[in-house]
Amino acid sequence: MGKIQLLTKEQQIILDEVSQNDFLRSRYYFTGGTALSAVYLQHRYSEDIDLFSQEKLDNQVIFTLVQEFGQKHGFTVQSRSTEVTYIFNLTFKNGVDLKVDFACYPYKRLGKGITLDGVETDSLLDIAVNKLLTVSQRTEVKDFVDLYFLLQEFTIWDLMEGVRAKFKIKTDPFLVAIDFLKVEDFEYLPKMIKDLDLETLKSFFRQKAKELSKRSVE
Repeated sequence: MGKIQLLTKEQQIILDEVSQNDFLRSRYYFTGGTALSAVYLQHRYSEDIDLFSQEKLDNQVIFTLVQEFGQKHGFTVQSRSTEVTYIFNLTFKNGVDLKVDFACYPYKRLGKGITLDGVETDSLLDIAVNKLLTVSQRTEVKDFVDLYFLLQEFTIWDLMEGVRAKFKIKTDPFLVAIDFLKVEDFEYLPKMIKDLDLETLKSFFRQKAKELSKRSVE
């Protein structure tokens, strides 16, 4: 797989293995914060590898393949699973830890992403729409940072329409505004590449919340 500069050596090893494996390459696409930064925005450092498939997980096949990768590259494997995600915690000989998620994500994507040497990356629109839904489900500063930069590419109304089209969920502008005000809870930013300070992030989402609140009462 062609090297993406922002990926760590360990992240690149896993994506190279995916690109060289017919089973994984044909079923899984690269998504989430690491894909967003490495492929599209180059805005922050990100640690995990997220691989999604619209198909149901075959846990035994995935487990066997990851174990084989570990033997080849000298990392140990710890795994656990939820109903829709197979989670691997890899520890390399140099002490670096890497979490890799293989997830069943049955939603039809809104756009076609970039393909890098056979491994498809989720589209920028899909990642953005997923992020908007994510901030309604958890409060992590990395998601707000991602959404801050994504909202330079799309309007909030684009993303709300995307949530409706992809997940069949109608978003209430007032509830989105409430979610955005959770930005006040943050005390630090993730390790950044592009310039951004905490007060700029907070001010941005305060303004977006204000705009959404106004729209909700019109």
